[in-house]
Order: sequence, then C-alpha cells, then structure tokens
Amino acid sequence: KLAGTADWWGEIDRVPVGLTEDRYVKSVEIIEVNDVDTQAASSRDTVGGLYIYHHMIWGTAVLDENLERVGDTTSWPVHEVGRNADIFDPGAGRLLKAGSFIVSDSVHMHSNGTDTTGHMEIGFTFHPVGYEPTFKTARFGLGNGVDISIQGSKKDQELHAYTVLQQHTKIITFEPHLHAPGERMCLEAIWGYTVETLSCVGYDHNWVRGYAYEDDSVPLLPEGTILHIVGYFDNTESNINVPDTRNWQGSGNRSVTNMFIDLGIRVTMDEEQFFDAMAQRRENLNLGPNDHVIGCPLCLAPLVAPMIEEEEEEEAEPSSNASADAQSNTVVSRN
Repeated sequence: KLAGTADWWGEIDRVPVGLTEDRYVKSVEIIEVNDVDTQAASSRDTVGGLYIYHHMIWGTAVLDENLERVGDTTSWPVHEVGRNADIFDPGAGRLLKAGSFIVSDSVHMHSNGTDTTGHMEIGFTFHPVGYEPTFKTARFGLGNGVDISIQGSKKDQELHAYTVLQQHTKIITFEPHLHAPGERMCLEAIWGYTVETLSCVGYDHNWVRGYAYEDDSVPLLPEGTILHIVGYFDNTESNINVPDTRNWQGSGNRSVTNMFIDLGIRVTMDEEQFFDAMAQRRENLNLGPNDHVIGCPLCLAPLVAPMIEEEEEEEAEPSSNASADAQSNTVVSRN
C-alpha cells in the first residue's frame, strides 16, 4: 500500500488451505506480516501506523473446476487491525472442509503513511479426529450503522443498540468494533427488572481485541433477554486517533467515519443444554439460594423454586384429607 493513497476495498484471490480431510477447528488466528519498521518513529500522528489491513471479512468454501463456490461457505471471525486469536467454545468447533479455499470479497486496506508491503497469515488449531460439535453458532447482529452521528469537537458522546435473544444463548466473547473516535464500549443484559453489565472495555483503533469470558463467567442468557451495547466516543483533540476533530462523523467504512458493532462470538443452546449448563455453574461455584451470579439470571431459580413447591404440597395435603373425609362421610350417609 503506497503512502498517501486512498483507502481500497475489494476481493482477494482465492487461496487453497491444503486440507485433505474435514476437520473441526478449535481456534483461529490471523496476523498481518509487513515491512513496517517498528523501531522507527511512527509515520502517522493519528491512527494506523503499524498496519495496512483495516479488516477482512472472510470465509472458507469448496470450489469446483471453474473456481465457483460449491455448497455453503463457512464464515469465520472478522479480521481487524492488531487482532488477537479466536478460541471457540469447546462444544462449538467450526467445520473446515477438505479442499477448502480462503475466500473474501471484502478486504479494506488503509495507508499507514509509508510505502508498505504486507500480507496476512492464517493459522488453525484443530480438534481431534472424530470430534463433533454440540452447540450451534448464534446468528444475529448487535449494532447500529444507521443512526451514527458524532459531533465535532465534543467528547462523552454515546450510541446505543439493542437486540432480543430468540434462543437460549451463551456469550463466548465480547468484541467492540468502533472507529477512530471510539474510546469505550459496554455490554448489558436485561432480564425482567434486572439490568447487569456483562463487560465494559476501552477501545483503541490501533488494535482491536476480542475479550473471552472465563469458563464460570460465561453469560448464560435465557430466550427473551435483551442485549444492550453502549458506545462512548471522544471527538476532541484529547483523542490522538482523530485527524481533524472539527469534522462531524457519520456511518461509513473508512477509519475517519464510524461503525458501532459487537462482533463477539455466541452459541445457542436447546432447553436441555441450557439447564445442564446452569446446573454445572451452580456446582462449580458451590452456589446457594442467597448468592448472585452476574450473567446468569436463572442460575439460582432451582434453589428457590423447590422450597415454594414443598410449601404448596404441605398446604395441599390437609385439603386433600378433608376432601377424602367428606367423600367418606357422604358415602356413609347414603348407607
């Protein structure tokens, strides 16, 4: 990418993976390899000094002899500047088919201020042969690319977006995606009257991070939960990533425009899987009826509900006896 040239979007050549048998992937990582002199002073006063690939939306697919895609394309986490590895849920490995090619029709390149040559390298870690996934990847969006309006020379600006879960869901990672003015994003779960903050992290557009939850902190959210993200923006001179803080910014693909998305990984669960996961959480954390677990609004319900059921049974027993006596007395009177 030549210094000072405009942003570029386009399609990359298909690249064979070289896999000879179907395998399920445990984790994937993409790194940008380039000839930037990291020991020298940055060539840019704002965002974008180390990398030339802003992002790549990509997948893997089997191709026919005409290099046309055959069957479904497996999607993978979006690559972004400075991205860390993605480790999938142990029960939700993604399928990489034999004979697959890397495919992408959405690569975004951005000048870093110097003439730079670079490429991306992709690494996969596999599950053992014979592995089969038990969870399905959740398919829903959480963000807002329509109502973005960032005023010039102003900090502490907020954007909000919501979605309602249509299935029981496990949140594996939280991954804010903003652009240069972005400085923070928070994720909340709303269940009934309960509003809980699941994550709140800083953001720097020089590198993008996915934040994985620890095993016993992974949110287990029932169908009907409302997910809410809040983005915080600083479009003033105190944010060195913004080249001209006087400008209003709306939605767009360039780094000097904005996005507002949570690109985190989630999986769906059926009823049995959801209740089993909550039971495992109670056992692992040795939870009692007076405890509270952030991100699992129904985890403690079975510890309280049996007490109510027992009281109802005890109250019902005398009523049943009285009814039996009444029936007996009625029979006697008929004799």
